[in-house]
This record gives sequence, C-alpha cells and structure tokens, in this order.
Amino acid sequence: MDQYLSTDLWKQTAEEHSIWLGKPPEHSVRTIALSQLHEEAACREYISWLQEYIDAPDMKVAASMLAKRIGYLWTAPLVTAMTFHHRHVSFQLENSFLYHPALSANEGGTRFPFLAVNGLQAEALTGDRELWREKVLEEMFAVQLTPLLKTLAAIAPLSMSILWENIMVRIGSLYTPDADDAGQESQHIRTDFSYLTLGAPGQVFGVKRNPFIRFTENKGNVPVAKNKRITCCFYYQMSGEYCRKCPKIDNENESQLK
Repeated sequence: MDQYLSTDLWKQTAEEHSIWLGKPPEHSVRTIALSQLHEEAACREYISWLQEYIDAPDMKVAASMLAKRIGYLWTAPLVTAMTFHHRHVSFQLENSFLYHPALSANEGGTRFPFLAVNGLQAEALTGDRELWREKVLEEMFAVQLTPLLKTLAAIAPLSMSILWENIMVRIGSLYTPDADDAGQESQHIRTDFSYLTLGAPGQVFGVKRNPFIRFTENKGNVPVAKNKRITCCFYYQMSGEYCRKCPKIDNENESQLK
C-alpha cells in the first residue's frame, strides 16, 4: 500500500473533511454503510430518519442536504488526493460508514453525518496520467457515487441536476484560479478541472453526458465553477436563509423591484 495514507498530507486532508479513519465511533446515534445507500429500501428508511433528525420539512430537502454532505465528506477529499497529491485513494463502500455522533443536550455540533472509512487504499500515479485520471474518476463516480445519487433522486423524488450541482459546489471551490502557484503545476490543476467538468465523457460518470458541463464557465479561457447556482438545493426551507450562491436570491430581489 502506498505510504501516502500515513503522511501528514493525507491526514490533514482527512481532518479538513471530517473523515474518521477507522471503524465508526461506538455509541453513535445512527450508522449506515455507504453500500446500503445503493439499496432503495435501506436508503429510503435512512432518509426518512434523517429528515426527522435534522428537522427537514420533507424527504426532498433531506436527500439534497445529504448529497451536499457527501460532496464534502467523500468527493472533495478524493478529488484533492487525485489532483493535488497525485494519488488514487479508494475504499470499499461496505467498509465506509456515515455516522451521527451522540450529542449531549448542551453540546454544539452538527446533526449532519460524518464519514468513517476502514481499509483505505492508495496508489501513486503510474503510466499515462490521462488514462490514470479516467480510471480514478470512473471508480469514484460511475461505480460508486452515481448509483447512490440515482437512488436519492428516485426516493426523494428529486432532480439529478440538483444533486449533481450539490456535488459540483464542493468540487469547484477546490479549483480556484489561485489554487497553486503559477507555472506547470497550476496548468496541471486547470487541466484536471477542465477534464472533470467539460472533457470527461458521460461514461466516466455512468450517465449519458458529463453532468458538470452546465455548471462550468470560462473566464479568460480558464474553466471555473459558475459563481451562481442554476438549481436550488432547498437549504432555505430548513434554515430560514439562502445559500450564498442560491439562484432564488436574485429572483426575489427582482420580484421586490416590480
């Protein structure tokens, strides 16, 4: 196994994305394997429970919030490892768990889930980078994430566009134009983002076409995530406030001016 997983570089990435390395902590309020979320009945039961636990108004909002959380816990750190550390970090879904730690009555903290991963593996970049990158992304999306998103969309019910943009929000912030110093490394970062959001064919994601294309734009011939969302994630329905990129903000302002 690649020594990367024992480095401070990976440990910092895991910490920044609230990943628990090992089995889920004991005495958690709720634990569910990611593999179970591919099963419609198990996923429906969990989302129903999550809706009540986070005080979401309905299954649609709960499913959308979970997708955003998964983008933060799962997709972002794996993409970070691929682009910035040149490593393919992978895990088995049956050994990876969403868990909700127990919170005392006077204790702060989120009710959204955390991720515990047991049996992580990492491989360094070998051979042709383009072929290696395609393999990494296909495992991450087509094999693992997309089936889960499709299950969420079916049971909520919810548009896949909303779920994909929820993931894009977590990925796009990683690839800012100043993500690294100017030069060859910066070019490599832009190339990865361009492929991920524009160039990769649909098969890499297990769908007909690249789902991130519509959420990407060019600024000075450099692809970046759009500043405003196209879809609404429904966060405002459970929080009383809008996300910073919410498209409803402009719509409401226009209505007030009429």
